[in-house]
Amino acid sequence: MVARMSMTMSPVAITLKTLLAALLSAAWLLVWADNLPDPTRPPAGLLASPAAAASAPSDALQLQSVLMGRGRTPAAVISGELVLLGGRVRDARLVRVTERSAVLKGPSGELTLSLLAPADTTNRSGTTLSPSEPTK
Repeated sequence: MVARMSMTMSPVAITLKTLLAALLSAAWLLVWADNLPDPTRPPAGLLASPAAAASAPSDALQLQSVLMGRGRTPAAVISGELVLLGGRVRDARLVRVTERSAVLKGPSGELTLSLLAPADTTNRSGTTLSPSEPTK
């Protein structure tokens, strides 16, 4: 008697095919996701202009975050370094931390670092709105 060959696949072959399909799909998703914009990046209008970035020295101190709260020592993240109130960064001591700034005191005097850039008071569009005029 001649043994018949079954046309169905073994469970192992089905599992391997499914695994291969899943891996290829995951690889494609990684390639596709690499081209997506970062949703946590601030809008371009809030980022420093290239001209301002070029004029600022690369070793300038930058306030990145302030940490304040009940029962904790105020601190600031300055140029990537956590500095507690009274602590030192380079040749300056952190003497004051507020919600939006940090004050350093060094040999050249006091330096105030701000979280936010100064507000742009120029009206770029050239239009003005009265208080009663609705915005669109």
